[in-house]
Amino acid sequence: MSASQIRPLVNQQEIVHAYRHLYRQGLKAIRYAAPSRHVLRTTLRTSFRASPPAEFNPSRIANTLRFLERAADMTGLEHKIFKNLLLSRYWELPQIAKESRILRSLGLGNAEHQLRKSAYDQLNLTVERLNESLGTCLK
Repeated sequence: MSASQIRPLVNQQEIVHAYRHLYRQGLKAIRYAAPSRHVLRTTLRTSFRASPPAEFNPSRIANTLRFLERAADMTGLEHKIFKNLLLSRYWELPQIAKESRILRSLGLGNAEHQLRKSAYDQLNLTVERLNESLGTCLK
C-alpha cells in the first residue's frame, strides 16, 4: 500500500478551518498591523490555492498554530521571525517591486533584480530549513 492509500482523504472543511485558524492567529501575532495583515492574507491564499489537498498535514498546521500563538503572546524570537518573514514577503509583492523604477532609471535595474532574486532564494531556503526543524509550514 502506498502512503496515499493509507492516509485518509482530507475533508475540504478541515482545510477551510485550518486556513481560518492560521489567518486569525497570524493577525493576533502581528497585532493587526496594516501592511502585514494584507501580506498575510495574500500569502495564505496563495499557499492554500497552490497546494493540493493531499499535501495537507494537520500536525504541521498544529505546530504552526503553536508557533503563531507564541509569537502573539510576547515579542520574542517567534514574533521577530514572523514579522521579518512578512516584511520580506511584502517587498516580494509585484506592486511593491514596481517601486524600484527609480533604480532602473539610474541603470541599476538588472543588478538590483539579480540581487533580490539571490536574496529571496537564500531566504526561502532558510525558511524551508526552519520548517523542517520545527515541523511547521511557514511560507
